[in-house]
Amino acid sequence: MRLKSLKLSGFKSFANPTTFTFKHDITAIVGPNGCGKSNVIDAIRWVLGETSAKQLRGGAMSDVIFAGVEGRAGKSLASVELTFEHTQDESAGIRHALNLYHELTLRRQVTKEGKSDYYINGQKVRRRDVVDVFLGTGLGARSYAVIEQGMIGRIVDSSPMQLREFIEEAAGVSRYQARRAETEKQLNETKDNLARLNDLQGELKKQHKTLIRQAESAKKYQALNDELFELNKNDLLKRIFEAWQYLETKKQDKDKSAQILHELEQAVGKAKKELDVHSAKLAEANWLKDDARDNYHNARMKEQTAEHNYYSLNQEIASCEDKIARLTELKAQSEASIVENQQSIDEIDKELGQISPDVTEGVLKLTALQDELTQAQGEFNTAKQQVSELTQKKSDLENTHKLATSQKNRLLTSHERVTKKYQELINKHENKEQNHDKEQDEIKSLTSHIATLNLAIDELSDDDGRQVFDEKSRQVKALQDELSALEKRHASMMGEYDTLHKLVHKPKHAPSADDDGTDDDTDNSGTDGMVADTKSGVDGIALPQLDSLKDSIKLTRDGENYADVLDKFLGFWLDARVLDGERDFSLLPIINHLPTAMDGGKHSHDDKRDKKKDSKKAKHKGDTLGLSAHERLPSMMLYTAPNFRQSSDKLIPLTALIKSPTLALWQGVYLLDVDTQTLDEKGFDKLVTAWADELAQGVLILTKTGWIIGSFGVVHVSALGQGRQGQGVLSERAEHAKRLDELEERLGQIESELDDKQRSLKAMMSELDVLRVAQEERHAKHSELTHSLHESKAKLVKLEHQISQDKLIWENFNSQKISLSDELSELDGELRLMDDEIGRSMTALDEHLPVLQVAQNTLNVLSVSVDELSGKVRQMTQDRQELTLKQTTLTQNKAHATRLLELSHENVAKADIETKELIAQSMAMSERLPVLEDAFKQAKAETAELKVQSEEHEAVAKTLVIMQGRLQENLTDAHAKFAAAQASIANAHADVAVGESRLADLGEQMLGMNEQFNLPSTLADFRASTPVFADNSSRIEQIKADIEKLGAVNLAAAAELAELEERVSPLDEQVADITDSMKKLQDAIRAIDDKTKQLFLGMLKAVNDEMNALFAKVFGGGQASLTLIDDESLPKADKWRAGLVLMAQPKGKKNSRLAVLSGGEKTLTALSLIFAIFKQHPAPFCVLDEVDAPLDDANVGRFTSLIHELSDRVQFVFISHNKLAMQVAHELKGITMPTAGISSLVTVNLEEAEKYLEPRE
Repeated sequence: MRLKSLKLSGFKSFANPTTFTFKHDITAIVGPNGCGKSNVIDAIRWVLGETSAKQLRGGAMSDVIFAGVEGRAGKSLASVELTFEHTQDESAGIRHALNLYHELTLRRQVTKEGKSDYYINGQKVRRRDVVDVFLGTGLGARSYAVIEQGMIGRIVDSSPMQLREFIEEAAGVSRYQARRAETEKQLNETKDNLARLNDLQGELKKQHKTLIRQAESAKKYQALNDELFELNKNDLLKRIFEAWQYLETKKQDKDKSAQILHELEQAVGKAKKELDVHSAKLAEANWLKDDARDNYHNARMKEQTAEHNYYSLNQEIASCEDKIARLTELKAQSEASIVENQQSIDEIDKELGQISPDVTEGVLKLTALQDELTQAQGEFNTAKQQVSELTQKKSDLENTHKLATSQKNRLLTSHERVTKKYQELINKHENKEQNHDKEQDEIKSLTSHIATLNLAIDELSDDDGRQVFDEKSRQVKALQDELSALEKRHASMMGEYDTLHKLVHKPKHAPSADDDGTDDDTDNSGTDGMVADTKSGVDGIALPQLDSLKDSIKLTRDGENYADVLDKFLGFWLDARVLDGERDFSLLPIINHLPTAMDGGKHSHDDKRDKKKDSKKAKHKGDTLGLSAHERLPSMMLYTAPNFRQSSDKLIPLTALIKSPTLALWQGVYLLDVDTQTLDEKGFDKLVTAWADELAQGVLILTKTGWIIGSFGVVHVSALGQGRQGQGVLSERAEHAKRLDELEERLGQIESELDDKQRSLKAMMSELDVLRVAQEERHAKHSELTHSLHESKAKLVKLEHQISQDKLIWENFNSQKISLSDELSELDGELRLMDDEIGRSMTALDEHLPVLQVAQNTLNVLSVSVDELSGKVRQMTQDRQELTLKQTTLTQNKAHATRLLELSHENVAKADIETKELIAQSMAMSERLPVLEDAFKQAKAETAELKVQSEEHEAVAKTLVIMQGRLQENLTDAHAKFAAAQASIANAHADVAVGESRLADLGEQMLGMNEQFNLPSTLADFRASTPVFADNSSRIEQIKADIEKLGAVNLAAAAELAELEERVSPLDEQVADITDSMKKLQDAIRAIDDKTKQLFLGMLKAVNDEMNALFAKVFGGGQASLTLIDDESLPKADKWRAGLVLMAQPKGKKNSRLAVLSGGEKTLTALSLIFAIFKQHPAPFCVLDEVDAPLDDANVGRFTSLIHELSDRVQFVFISHNKLAMQVAHELKGITMPTAGISSLVTVNLEEAEKYLEPRE
């Protein structure tokens, strides 16, 4: 790779576009001080990426822009462009993706705002890309290839780390350092990710501990709740037993009283018995229905579990088979690697055995030659001193001889270069002819391949699939939103439904078995007796029973229309019978006339009023007291209130409004379905007077506006209190029942809609998954084809460029061949002329200085001897270095192959173990597969069978409900038909009804707590043996207190704990993966460090050897070296990372600090180091700015000889004021400043200039 040209525009003093072309190996830039020569060096460093304005001799980066002079405006943009050729050379080219052609152009421009842009081959890139392109080439903004003015002296005084950077760049370590920095960055990012995961794990572990505590509290709460449930169930069973005893006692009383009307009692008993038996059947049918439904749901869950297990096992078996196949392939690869590595080790051992004797022999020969060289150099120096004295006397002849010799050397160099170019041209032409046809075929193939790829990419670029996928995604999102809204509405309605269902279908208070007083001997003849009755019970009903009675009242469909009126009456009635401490005793005469629950006519014996009423009734109607109030009321109304006969069909008995329970209380009360507010005051008073005088005690007429009419007169419920015992119960329950029906219907609709939408969502999700997979496959295929297309196009462009270059070479081949042949002929003639001139000068010297001739001959002989010995020493040193390097390389290759062999053996063993384990797992899972398949089929069959059973039981339960309604209606009719006959046994019937109601309520409560409870079977057990119940009240209170101590309990803690553990498990896997990644990155960093260490130490040794030889050559002896400093802050393994210190000892001087060396000695020392580096790792070019300024003529000669020696491998561009230095250059670039502040370029080709010397002479 060579530097072809440098273009500057607006950069510092180069206001005009200026192009430096570098056609020769050595180019000198000359000119007076201040004309802008050093700006060329600054431009090269700047375009290579220099970012410090101070290093460019400026204050800011915008200072590099031409600022303007008098008569010339400044520039707004500065641009520098470097062009390299032969960049794809196999040995010294650039290995980078941006290097696509044989030429590479690097350009940088900056604006007044300080914004810099970089371009490679016209493509805008980053500064980092520029640095990456030249990594390992020795080029860079501050590399050893660009030595600015004064820098050569500073190299000697450089810090240890700065000296180290020179060796690292020469060793190509910078490329590995960049990779290490990137790897270390990835490692730091991985560590950050691991830290974040550890933080998340810590937080989840804290939540885990909290949830464990909450789950334990929930478990303890559940245990206490279960125990409380069992104790309450036992307590409820005890109350059922007491209620059953009470019922049995009342039945016995009823049987004794029922002898008079045995037949009627048998009929009623038969109807009731049928109802009880049917209720038991209904309860049993409901239980069977619920049990069948639970069995069906359990079977369904079992079927789903079996299905999941079956398909999961299939997937695990397939996964095991895939892993076995991969391990088998890995084992085969490892075995092949074992054979290959073993062969490599054997070959390396063989080569090492051959090299070792040669290395030993070379060391012995080199030592002997070095001794001879030292002796010859001493003799040479003595002779040289003599020649120098003689030469001083005849300096003119000597200068003439030197000039002729220099010209001859240049001619010889040019001759060799032209000959080399001629031969390269012939070789390239022959190669191009062979490759031309091959390149044409490759172009045709690539063109066809690119067309095929374009068609495939066009087919994959269709947006229809993406639009379908997006549309389906929007549909799924919309359906999910609708489904979420429906689920929220359903949950809200279910909460309301559950609350209303509890209010409508379950009693608000469970009666206590301790409060069932059964005192039937209460005397209601006075106030004291009434107050005493209200403490223990009312009309034969215990206070808790009255409370339960209020909650158990059920209205007929017609009764629901009058729920508010019945609420007022029942509330007042319950207040009158229950409340004692807050009762207004002034209303006792009215209260005592209210009907009781047992009969419609129990009353106080007020003789005067009652006898007068009885005689009046007997006078008008005869003796009607033996008839029931139901029979008496219609005729009485017709008799006493003929003006209201048309209203008789508006009287509705409470028995038609209240469905259950059936009590005698309802049979003495009627509801007048006429709005009394429509009557005038006189008419209403007349109605009240007539009915109050004629109505029997215990018979009441209610109005819709709240009036109660009875034998006591008329009263409004508002005057009797607020009815706290039953206020709003029936109307509220009716409203709740109506709302419950609406909710049931709406919930059914929502559930149906939810099922439809869930099915639709499931189908859409399946379609979306299919579309997503297709989209991902299409995208992956598109990316693969696009990558292949770009590679093919790049290859095509490269081939087309190559063919165009070949075409140009083909066209210019003949002219170049003729031109080079002519140039060779001219050079041969010039060489002959130069030989003649040299001969004449030598003759003159012989005539004038015979003594000098003798001395010169002696010096020449000694010089030849020294050169021969030096050449032999260099050759022996090089041979020894090559053998040593080869020996080291073979040793390292052997270690590497041995390590690969060990790894291959480990991989084979590991693959065998894992394969056996996977085969065992696969066989075990295959054996389980038929079992799971049979379980799945069996579960599916059981689910279908249980579903049919559930539907059958549900149909039976519905039939029994209908039959129960009919039997209940029959029983109600029987009671209505025989109501008159039951007057004498009303008390017994009421007791039995209340007992049965209470027993039924308790049975329903027990059934709610135990679905397997059967009331008839339990009562049969009671009859067989009398149970003994323990008192659990203290334990119940203790459990309630324990539950309260627990406070708020998270019952969902167990589910949340399971969900949290599911989240923690993937995190553990991620931590393991990241840890493995960190290990791989750390291994990569260690490998890079090992490689870096190997390259650095090898380069340091080679540079030291070469520098020592060059130092001895330029100083005529002495020694110099670079050594690692002893940095105590570094560990032993990293000592090689320390900085370097430069040691120099010129011949005849003791070891001293470099600071005390002269300027010339420092320069020669630094040049020895720089050229030693170039010999080991030559950069494409070397730029030197006035490095020869501190040197005398003799040392300048040594400096130029070094440049001439290295010019075959390195292209030199140097700035100098020394004429001797200029003579070695093939081309001079003159920098002038015709206009103040603006630099211009003048180019002189020395070879062409020499053609004019001879005619002038």
